[in-house]
Amino acid sequence: MRVNRSAHKGNFTVLPNEILQNSGLRYGCRGLLAFLLSLSDGRWMPAEEMARRSGDSLTNVRRYLRELTAAGYYTVRPTRVAKGHLISVQHVTDVAWKFPSLQVAPTAGKPEPGPRALLKTKKQEQETPLPPHPPEPPAIPRQRTRSAPRPPATRPPAPVLDERARAAADVLLRVVHREPRLRIGEAEAARLAPLVVVWTDRGSTPADLAAALLPGLPEQVGFPAGFIRRRLIDKLPAVLAPPAPAPTCDDCRAPVPRPGLCPPCTQAPTPSPTTSADRARAIARAAVRATREARSRTPAPAAH
Repeated sequence: MRVNRSAHKGNFTVLPNEILQNSGLRYGCRGLLAFLLSLSDGRWMPAEEMARRSGDSLTNVRRYLRELTAAGYYTVRPTRVAKGHLISVQHVTDVAWKFPSLQVAPTAGKPEPGPRALLKTKKQEQETPLPPHPPEPPAIPRQRTRSAPRPPATRPPAPVLDERARAAADVLLRVVHREPRLRIGEAEAARLAPLVVVWTDRGSTPADLAAALLPGLPEQVGFPAGFIRRRLIDKLPAVLAPPAPAPTCDDCRAPVPRPGLCPPCTQAPTPSPTTSADRARAIARAAVRATREARSRTPAPAAH
């Protein structure tokens, strides 16, 4: 890399390499620190104005200011002014933790806009000596007021369980026992037992509960009981409709592949007639059938 630098005669800021090459600060922190060091002394720059000038979000700007404060490049101190009023003064430095031990109030009045005002201000700083720093105000002790003692926190008692709920709570404790991130107590298992009973009524086994609760856990589970409750609700198995009954024969009620009669009932002979008229009609039909069969078997005469 070839670094090309230009010689500036005015309107520039000198920064130490300790800031620009500090690997402990992110690029956003370094850029914000360089911007603050380029401002004139005595100027108030709120975080909202920093975010507007940088185009970054206010949340990121506040995060950068916290990191700069922790690194010792930025701080805000209260300063007592006339009539005993306290104001907040921003301090920024190019050397970590090098802040004045005495608090300095900002200069009164606003500088005129434009480059001439900037040159005029720098010229005045060179010609006019700065006034002595006012003494640091004594620390005002805070008055601590005694508040009423808080009542001790009481936990709700564990619900009384029946046999099914107690068995469900025992199953839940056995399922999560080997996973330290999901360790719960007996009272928490008792409160979760009704959900486990619903799982059991829908045909779930302890293996199904383990498959729903244990895989894909985060590195840390802050509230195991709430985590287990959320998974029991979100992964609750659906209610399956009962299977349709198998078709049976309309006559003998034997199982068949499709609705209707079974093969034996289909090939059964026609019941014999019970009345005389029925018997006569059956005899006549049998005679006609025999005549037709005889004619069909008789060969036709040959043509001459």
